[in-house]
Amino acid sequence: MWQLRKLSTNEALSEAGPLPNNWGPILGLHGFLEKIGDLSWVGPAYADQGWVQLTDAEQEELRKAEVTARVQAEKDAVSATLSDPAITVEAKIAWNEYLLALDAVCLCPDFDCDPKFPSRPIA
Repeated sequence: MWQLRKLSTNEALSEAGPLPNNWGPILGLHGFLEKIGDLSWVGPAYADQGWVQLTDAEQEELRKAEVTARVQAEKDAVSATLSDPAITVEAKIAWNEYLLALDAVCLCPDFDCDPKFPSRPIA
């Protein structure tokens, strides 16, 4: 995985992922990865920018952040559903069980590589 970064501060300028398909032909560097680490030679608009290959630890951290964000979004949706005054007792029990299953996602040993999300209860 690669990420465009500001080289002086290591600030991410793009989402992590594969290199764009069109970077080589546009810049005339198809097949030359050693030139993309510092893009200042392209012009002043690209000064202090470069493509950086992420380490395994950085990739794992990104996956953990994505899963944690999804779990938090699901928990927010559950909170909104549980705050509805018209919810039945049966539905409240199902949503509370779903909330407990979401907590268990972060405790699984494969949390960072293959999380198993529970299915949502029928509203």
